[in-house]
Amino acid sequence: MKKAQTSNGRGAGLVIFVLVVLIGLVILGVKVFSPEAPAIRLTNPVKALGKSTELRVEVSDPRHRIKAVSIRVEQKGKAFKLPVAVAVAHPPGPPWWKFWASRPVSRWTVTARAGQQELPALHQGHARIVITAVNNSWGRFFRGGRSVMVLRLPVRFSPPQIYVLTTQNNVTDGGCAMVVFRVSRGTVLSGVQVGPYFFRSYPMPKAKHDTRLCLFAFPYGVPPSTPAHLMARDDAGNVTLANFDYRVLPRKFHRGKIVLTHSFMERLVPPIMSESPQLKNQGSLLKNFLQINRQLRQTDTALLFKYGQETTHHFLWSKPFLALPHSKVEAGYGDARSYFYHGKVVDHEVHLGYDLASVAHAPVPAANNGKVVFTGYLGIFGNAVILDHGCGLETLYGHLSRIDVKPGQTVRRGQTIGHTGQTGLALGDHLHFGVLLDGIQVDPIEWWDPHWIHDQILIKLTAAR
Repeated sequence: MKKAQTSNGRGAGLVIFVLVVLIGLVILGVKVFSPEAPAIRLTNPVKALGKSTELRVEVSDPRHRIKAVSIRVEQKGKAFKLPVAVAVAHPPGPPWWKFWASRPVSRWTVTARAGQQELPALHQGHARIVITAVNNSWGRFFRGGRSVMVLRLPVRFSPPQIYVLTTQNNVTDGGCAMVVFRVSRGTVLSGVQVGPYFFRSYPMPKAKHDTRLCLFAFPYGVPPSTPAHLMARDDAGNVTLANFDYRVLPRKFHRGKIVLTHSFMERLVPPIMSESPQLKNQGSLLKNFLQINRQLRQTDTALLFKYGQETTHHFLWSKPFLALPHSKVEAGYGDARSYFYHGKVVDHEVHLGYDLASVAHAPVPAANNGKVVFTGYLGIFGNAVILDHGCGLETLYGHLSRIDVKPGQTVRRGQTIGHTGQTGLALGDHLHFGVLLDGIQVDPIEWWDPHWIHDQILIKLTAAR
């Protein structure tokens, strides 16, 4: 009886051992012979091949190690293999025999360049980009799991063409103008470059799809002698610069003096510091004021540029812009201010808007039809509203005591959007009114002028159509 029981026990143990081995082989087969292949992702959205176009590819595999990645270009029966640069990321994992353990993702970052410089035999037209990635699994007859991504792209070596339609553009120093032009197909970005500033173009309404309009400016501080060019870039990265007719009208800006007193700074500085957590107490009213006047002003300029990109691609307005009714101008665009403390100059800054004063807490109308892109506390401007009027044109309303609109809201010309006040860096109750072009502060005065709008905007739109 004991021998029989022993034999049965050994038989049961053998069965269990065989089952464990079979289960292990199944798991091993799933792990090792898995037909899963690496994932391929293009990290830069290439739309065409140009003179030298960069391709950036990420290949990842959660189960196996990546073994090889290749990129080739095919055109009319010919294939060109590209040299690739690989940044390999193989996190350490468990040894191969621990097939049951999870493994970290294997990831390669691959870059290559393709274009006329790398492949002289390539010609304009279309080509196929074939990206192949292989892992080290034993699947697919021991060759590894394989993934293939195929891109069919146009090949462009010639830069885009620009055809200027407006013949004369007069722009005042600090002011704006508009040029209308056409671009060739494949153009993805165009506009006017003025020194360090680039002003984007937008589709011309009721005109051919390749006709563009561009509001541009010579902002404060840009010398009138600075060259301006039309620029166009196509989907292959080819760039064209073109000249166009324009004339910059120089002007002189007002210079002013502001005397800083202890009581003046004591009233202004603490509220702004409390609303600006990025500022650190410097230990004195004067140092805190200078931090506000310099550092916070720069931060506000960067924020204005950021909100300047949130624009509609067509005009939302059609009539001249409104100013604050029954108001007096207390400061203008380009006023250069010197700040004195105890008889010594401690700072220099430039005022890039209009300060308009009326009665205390006067209703502030929207200067034109538009959409609210910002409401809230905006550094030296205090409580502020920014309205978008389309094609990069926006208006700024600062120092408000109350805000009556919300972001995303559509407003009508003349609609009350808030009330004047003295929040932020304000000497008294008034409205800071500014005009922004692609987030750059420009002179508002011409946008109040119906004759300027007729001559510089409306006539050009009509003629180009």
